[in-house]
Amino acid sequence: MRARNAFKIATGNYGLVFKNLLYKIVVFTIFALLLGFILRIAIKPFVEAFRPVIKALWGVVSAIVSGEAHETARAMLRQEFNVFVAFLSDNIGGIVWMVIITVVFVLLYRFVTGVSDCTLMVLVNGHMTDMSHRGYFVVMIENLKKILVYQLIDAFSTVIYFAIVGVIIWGAFKLTVAFIPIMSLFLVGLILVSAVALYSTVFSQVMANILIGEHKSIKKAVAQGFAFKKEYFFRMFASYLAVAIIIVYLCVSVAVFTFGVGLLLFVPFSSLLVVCMKTVDFFTINKKKYFIDYDNIVIPKELRENDEELLSDIEI
Repeated sequence: MRARNAFKIATGNYGLVFKNLLYKIVVFTIFALLLGFILRIAIKPFVEAFRPVIKALWGVVSAIVSGEAHETARAMLRQEFNVFVAFLSDNIGGIVWMVIITVVFVLLYRFVTGVSDCTLMVLVNGHMTDMSHRGYFVVMIENLKKILVYQLIDAFSTVIYFAIVGVIIWGAFKLTVAFIPIMSLFLVGLILVSAVALYSTVFSQVMANILIGEHKSIKKAVAQGFAFKKEYFFRMFASYLAVAIIIVYLCVSVAVFTFGVGLLLFVPFSSLLVVCMKTVDFFTINKKKYFIDYDNIVIPKELRENDEELLSDIEI
């Protein structure tokens, strides 16, 4: 029910998909250009060192195709490859720095693009509360302080959480790949999707409490976000797991059958859908009524019972 309501709210606010898309395209372009410029300078020595290997490899292929003796070409390939490996050993520091720079850029990219998702939550909250639809950038600027606070919490938590998940995935892969390779890939996919669903379940209410909750203290908002009732946990986890699997499946299908063009709309819509699910969960857990559209409003059972009690006290 909550996932269906979230989908209806997302489709009812479809215009936010294009605003989210525009923001993320601009951010991606800026980060891609910066990272490409930095890595181009850093990678150039490695590319130059690898060119003799490519040339020697091409010599082996040419010898095989022409039917000539290729022992000399193979010996040259081994020699050039050993030279390249030695070059890597001598420049291990440069490799480490490239990895560090790439990881930092990825984290910064996630941080900046996450600002858009936070803005979407505030806008969706306005739709669900009183059907208001304010300006995208106006809302972003007004709530920038709260958004940045959450993004810092999210960035720190993401690094720790997915570092642990990465270790678990690597261990599971190493244990199973030697026996059942196909099963190892299935297990890796299952752990990764389940980890994403678990993270969304645990942190969804932290995000909602900070951005649209009534807590004046960030500390209280975070504490309340982690302290939601257990009765909602498994329902939320099941919903996020199902949606994560569907999104991955559709994302791959759209990428294949539209040659990647469909991802321009599907990816930002997926972000909006997940935000709507988190917001619906916030309203459900806090027993608040909300609009799906002008003609449909969801009223929690507790509020309906209160209305019935008030009506029973009225003398007619």
